[in-house]
Amino acid sequence: MREAVGGSILFYIILGFLAIFIVFIALIMNYAACYRASNYVLTMLERTEGQVALGTKSDKAGDNTLYGALKERKYYNDLKVCCYEYNNSSDGKISSVYKIETVVNFDLPMIGVSLKLPIRNETKTIYGTSCNPSYVCR
Repeated sequence: MREAVGGSILFYIILGFLAIFIVFIALIMNYAACYRASNYVLTMLERTEGQVALGTKSDKAGDNTLYGALKERKYYNDLKVCCYEYNNSSDGKISSVYKIETVVNFDLPMIGVSLKLPIRNETKTIYGTSCNPSYVCR
């Protein structure tokens, strides 16, 4: 009888570690997908020098907006883009920097856990352009 009880406890310990491992892998995969979305937005803003429209969450995949491009890549979470502009003291031209924030939503409703992990990214300084008015944050 002693051997049967010891074997079942070990089996439950292995199942517990397996569940923790699966949750950890799922969190890593969601984080990676969110980071790819943030990196894509960063690339789009740098390529178009901030002249691409943000759009709304109801945009369809393939629309010429950031939300449309992200839906095409199966990203449906929040997106926040802010632009900060400043004058160069040496030549007086306006430069801008875009800051992007995407959010990883990870919910475990069985145990009541809800995580929201922000991923922040920013573009290189874009010289000679001012901010798109839809991206200005205060």
